[in-house]
Amino acid sequence: MSRMTQDEVKVALSPYHGRIKQVVIEGFDEWLRVAAFRVTSGYSSVLYSRTVANYVFDAIARNAQVVFGREKTIRVRQEPQTIKFIFGGKVIVRFKKGDEDNLGKNILTQAVLDYLDPQQTLPGFPPEAAKVEIVWKANDIGTAIEEVIVVARDGNTLLWSYRIDDDADEADGSGVLPFPAGPAPDEFSPLVVVKPRKPERESK
Repeated sequence: MSRMTQDEVKVALSPYHGRIKQVVIEGFDEWLRVAAFRVTSGYSSVLYSRTVANYVFDAIARNAQVVFGREKTIRVRQEPQTIKFIFGGKVIVRFKKGDEDNLGKNILTQAVLDYLDPQQTLPGFPPEAAKVEIVWKANDIGTAIEEVIVVARDGNTLLWSYRIDDDADEADGSGVLPFPAGPAPDEFSPLVVVKPRKPERESK
């Protein structure tokens, strides 16, 4: 396997940055909708944080499979426990929830250890391709994606990372779709409307 530099990986992935971030945002948004449905249906909160991470991973994987499965330059590799994407034959990607050190949270199976070893060749993958994780982090109250980060690591050691910015542009002109900044004008209208003051000459 190749140990590509941050700049080399960034060049290879930059045409897809917008869509990478979008599939993460939409996957997390799906979980928020499911969580809201649980509340309105009277279900109790989930007990374990890993339940949320597993659901979001599943939603991201489904979204990414649809979005990137149409691309001739991207190979999708579906496996029993995960899914991987090979971008342009150069970079292998998998999605993970990030921890406080921006590392993907993993149960250390042999397959995971092989993926986290930059020198380890993965069967069925291009031997020259680098391996990275796309990690996502939610805000402190769990209501939105705060960061989507590309991470290269050697075992538990962070080699380098970079954040996919909000203004990520793609070479083909597509990117992150705009989300509304607040409720529509007719929603959450104030109950009391303050009338504007009359001009001073009219009040006399």
